[in-house]
Amino acid sequence: MKAKRSITRFVLEVAAIVIGLTISFMLEDYRQKQELKILSDDLTKNLLNEIYEIENYLQDREEAYLGDRLILKSLMIENINLDSVLNVNNIKSTYTVSIFGYRGFQPPTAFYKSLINDGKIRYLESTEMKKELDLMHSVNSYYIGENIKDEVIAERKIIDYFEKNYPKDYLDSGNDKIKTTDFVKRIYKRVQEDLEVQSMVYQKISAMNNKIIFFNRYKKSLEKLKTILNYQIKID
Repeated sequence: MKAKRSITRFVLEVAAIVIGLTISFMLEDYRQKQELKILSDDLTKNLLNEIYEIENYLQDREEAYLGDRLILKSLMIENINLDSVLNVNNIKSTYTVSIFGYRGFQPPTAFYKSLINDGKIRYLESTEMKKELDLMHSVNSYYIGENIKDEVIAERKIIDYFEKNYPKDYLDSGNDKIKTTDFVKRIYKRVQEDLEVQSMVYQKISAMNNKIIFFNRYKKSLEKLKTILNYQIKID
């Protein structure tokens, strides 16, 4: 009888230890899950803030990209009314950048890069979100950059050609004393009368077209990410 009581006590003690350990493990597991949930929520909110910053940047870039392309396309049109073009934009530096320069693409992505470098991107819960982030920052951004490189090649050809054949026109592009109207009409004349200039401008427009295609895809990814992130924050 005494031995039976000892066995019963032993079984109860073991059971108490097992139950205690099980509860302890469950509580620790719950604590870790809560910590990961808080971390994921913080990362999601910070990522959304950066998405809004990128959105503002894209609005500025889109206006500049489309404006530059419009200027070059206008220069290619025979017998166009340049006054109507100048009425839309009469800032000389805009024409100078469009013809002899280029615009880069450097959206604010510091937080996203830190997620990649620190490995914290694995804590984001949505697989769809990770996929779209990669598409936006790794794929679309890459091809925007590659087409900007093509644009720079065309720009360099234009500059080299003008330095050799129309040096005064190129120098006047940086001369604030030269009126926008006079400068644009002179460049338009070069494009219309010189097939080599026309060919190089066409090359630059082609690079711009491809750049804008991937820029629009980048924007599409951003809109998807906004929807996913806002939904994620809402359900949390």
